[in-house]
Amino acid sequence: MRWYNHLYVGKEASKYRYTIINAIRKKKPRFGTYVITTPTEKNGIMDVIHNAVLLQEFYQTSDVMIIGIAQGRSEAYEVVRDIVDEIYKKNGDFDINAFCNANGS
Repeated sequence: MRWYNHLYVGKEASKYRYTIINAIRKKKPRFGTYVITTPTEKNGIMDVIHNAVLLQEFYQTSDVMIIGIAQGRSEAYEVVRDIVDEIYKKNGDFDINAFCNANGS
C-alpha cells in the first residue's frame, strides 16, 4: 500500500488529516473515514472504501495507492469528483494510474 504525494483531502477530513493518516498507518480503523484508492479491478477508475477494509491482507500486500481521504461516504464521492475533474482537465482521459505516476506517486 502506497500513499499519493499530493493526497486529496475532503473538507471535513482536513480537520483530522494527520490523525486519519496516522490511524491508517498504525492499522487503527476510524469510524466514518473513507479512502479513495487506485482501482483494484482493471476496468475501474477508483475505489472508495471504508478505512477498516485496509486491514485485510489483500490491501496490506497490494500495490494499491491511497490518493484521497474523506470523512463520510458523501464527502468521499465529492473528492472522487474533484479527482476525476482534475485528471480529465490535465490529461483528457480518466487514467488514474498514469496521472498519479506523472504527478509524483
